[in-house]
Amino acid sequence: MTPAVVVIAYNRSLALNRLLTSLKTATYPEGVEVPLVISIDRGPSGVSPDVVAAADAFEWRFGPKEVIEQPRRLGLVRHFRECGRQSQRFGGVVLLEDDLTVAPPYYRFASQTLSCYASDDRIAGVCLYGLWFNGFTREPFEPLADGADAFFLRLPYTQGLAFSAEQWRTFDEWWPEGEIPAHPDVHPAFRDFSTDEWFSVLAAFTASTGRYFCFPRVSLTVAWGDAGSHFDAATGWLQAPVQLRSEGYRLTPLDDSLAVYDSFFELLPERLRLLAPELPDVAFDVDLNASKGRGNLHHDHVLTTRPVKRAIASFGMQMRPLELNVIQGVSGNGIALARKDDVLWDAWAGREARRRVFEHAWSRYRASRRRSLGFVLTRFMKWMRGY
Repeated sequence: MTPAVVVIAYNRSLALNRLLTSLKTATYPEGVEVPLVISIDRGPSGVSPDVVAAADAFEWRFGPKEVIEQPRRLGLVRHFRECGRQSQRFGGVVLLEDDLTVAPPYYRFASQTLSCYASDDRIAGVCLYGLWFNGFTREPFEPLADGADAFFLRLPYTQGLAFSAEQWRTFDEWWPEGEIPAHPDVHPAFRDFSTDEWFSVLAAFTASTGRYFCFPRVSLTVAWGDAGSHFDAATGWLQAPVQLRSEGYRLTPLDDSLAVYDSFFELLPERLRLLAPELPDVAFDVDLNASKGRGNLHHDHVLTTRPVKRAIASFGMQMRPLELNVIQGVSGNGIALARKDDVLWDAWAGREARRRVFEHAWSRYRASRRRSLGFVLTRFMKWMRGY
């Protein structure tokens, strides 16, 4: 599969030039034309002349280039949708917003994964970002290492996406005209998203239809976090290490992958039971991040880091990721398999769960008190000396 590269641009010419430069230095299959489409949305005063100039001046030697100046202002959601519909022209698309840059093998990953999973309608698309954090808890996210170069998550992410024509058409036809329908597998955080935001729509699609996105274990994009439609101020939170070279990717079928996660970043119970067959024979939900409420649970039992009154099995919290404590049978009381009616759901119990997860997640990154004090002293001396 040779998807077109579609750049979603608006009013940031410096960011666009940064992205286009990275596209030019990436690697593409020899003997195959790769179309490039640069779509520019209009602002209140029309399209940005600087953005149009940057798009027109860019030389693309890997195939045809097309610059589209949208005839009317679309806004973030409709512009994303229009760009995704380019998949119907080209058989597939790689969608890149202008605050990204790409790693050299990004196109290889996108085309190989789209081809690999083209016949599996449970795959909603491909993300190019190496997702290192849980967006709901802001703790590090570490998918289980199962020997493959990709993992699966029932949630998209915004820093570079790829769709086949069929994947996009399925999503586009599902897209609700009004309010996103409620679903127990959609995190409550999405209720706070602006109506001019497509991420929440795509997340509701994957959660409510039981589909997954395929993610790389090492990122193929750099997210610069520029101020704009997504962020009021620039942020470095999204920066992640990127791949510089790859001759191909080890991709396993969805059914054979051990690293398959739900829309709350939790390992699927059936994958966990496969790895931990000694678990009691009860149907359970997984809530190791303590981000699910009672209404998000499907079974009478839950594996959780929340405090419980009684547990039918318990585990420690020493290994990373948290699932390994269950898989390896680490002794302790930080993780409990319990009836959901025996879980403490009050606010203080929730705070205790957050403390447990936070301390487990960040303990290896936290500087010692002596070192931290030394840095405070250094900053004070810098201020005193005026540099």
